[in-house]
Amino acid sequence: MTAETTKVLIVGATGYIGGSILAEILHSPGFASPCASALIRRPEQAAALETLGVKPIQFKGLDDLDACRDAASYHDVVINAASASHDRSAKALIEGLSLRRQNTGKDVFMIHTSGTSILGDHPYTGTPQTHKIWSDMTNEVFQMEITHPERYGQRVTDVTVVETGQKLGVKTFIVVPPTIYGEGSGPFATLSQQIPNLARFARKLGSAAVIESGQGIWNHVHISDLSRFYVLLLRAVLEQPPWLPSGPKAIFFVESGEHTWKQVSQGIAHAMHKQNLLATTQVESVGLHEAATHITAGNENLVEITLASNARARADFARSKLGWSTSRGDEDFLNHFEAEIASMEEEFKE
Repeated sequence: MTAETTKVLIVGATGYIGGSILAEILHSPGFASPCASALIRRPEQAAALETLGVKPIQFKGLDDLDACRDAASYHDVVINAASASHDRSAKALIEGLSLRRQNTGKDVFMIHTSGTSILGDHPYTGTPQTHKIWSDMTNEVFQMEITHPERYGQRVTDVTVVETGQKLGVKTFIVVPPTIYGEGSGPFATLSQQIPNLARFARKLGSAAVIESGQGIWNHVHISDLSRFYVLLLRAVLEQPPWLPSGPKAIFFVESGEHTWKQVSQGIAHAMHKQNLLATTQVESVGLHEAATHITAGNENLVEITLASNARARADFARSKLGWSTSRGDEDFLNHFEAEIASMEEEFKE
């Protein structure tokens, strides 16, 4: 299977991650844009995609399972970057790919986007795992997911992806990014999630806040480095070298360094103060309950695992097998907050 003839469907192309992946594919040598399609919900998004040479396929959203299944059945590869926690649509996409395999007799592939909150501990309501660092080459990440006592949407979806792929003969690959930062390159959404959510919280409170002690450690990666990883993985998927795993062994991390949540809050405080959005650079500590009330609609479990936990990993597969690398490290992340807050200027004027 060659890049020029492969039909690729991107789910989430109007979002931050999916749009940036789409842009990276379109700018990469060897990929023909007419072979790329995107599921969209709003008709007005179609024209912008058509201008890029991308075929828009309209559906009602991820709960429109028949449309997901049907769209996937006309493609060789699905890159799912829409939701990491919507197991039913992920299953429907794999079912559609299985139909494609039956009709063509050729291998089909699902690249699903998860997130490192699957590794997250509960440092304030449970047992901290500060020193646990996961490798995608030496640790059994999938085994952890299927045996984890806590039901968490991203883990549930990962398990669904792997098990459905195994059952239906679809080769699956799961990409697990950490905190993503930087301006997206897609045609629509260009703003990340975690840091803007904390900036909005700071705006409401009148000062930057850290959840509990803020000592939890996470990885980070720039969106352009993450998008480049997807293209490297896509090329490997199409070439099918003998060293490329799929299914339970194909859960891959992408990271360029580490930060604490306290460092994030301090970065937000200084950036928002410099742009006259906060009167002080002070960072105050708030409890899980207050943070959850403002950020996750009262879900304390979710706010702890996504914005206060430890979730540490190493992108060993990316570096050793795909040749992925980045010149960006911790310093780049810690110096990016002013640009991130500046990109929210219009929102904060409202």
